[in-house]
Amino acid sequence: MLFPIEKQFISVQELHEAGYSNYKIRQMVSAGSLIGVNRKWYENAYYTGEINDFYTVSVYAEQGVVCLISAAVYYELSSERPNLIDIAIPRNVRIPKSPDWPAMKFYRMAEPRYSMGIVEVKEEGNFFRIYDKEKTVCDVIYHRNKMGFEPAMEVLKRYVQRTDRDINRLVAYAKCLQVETTIKQYLEALL
Repeated sequence: MLFPIEKQFISVQELHEAGYSNYKIRQMVSAGSLIGVNRKWYENAYYTGEINDFYTVSVYAEQGVVCLISAAVYYELSSERPNLIDIAIPRNVRIPKSPDWPAMKFYRMAEPRYSMGIVEVKEEGNFFRIYDKEKTVCDVIYHRNKMGFEPAMEVLKRYVQRTDRDINRLVAYAKCLQVETTIKQYLEALL
């Protein structure tokens, strides 16, 4: 049975809006068309599109935003291949249970660090939230002592080499996120 909604993950609300009753949903789970992920989400067993680990972020962490090295890899600012997805959540939210795959690491962030620079990426009906390039660079520089100096410098160097960079936005974010002095010093050396 092919499923009419072409998404990797489908919410119960979307199923109800498409006209499926709870009885029909249970039948599709029994038949193997849907795989229960949690109380709000099902995975489409017949999904034929491109599978992206980032789609699972909104399923397991409703307010989760892809951040740090995971976001840098998405924007091709880092050559690292992380073995887990870095996810930012608001400080007052409980850390959700991480799935077996893909592994997730959660970072609690206070305002305005959490809400600044969020972009929603939609691909073939699927979506995930990620920080924009400038916010990613600021966060990586802010966490450079935990992540390592070399990966942080690689992200900044690759950002500066891009044609679609926005140095003014980067400096504005840096000022709000308390890394302005550090970023300006590194930018002066690179530009």
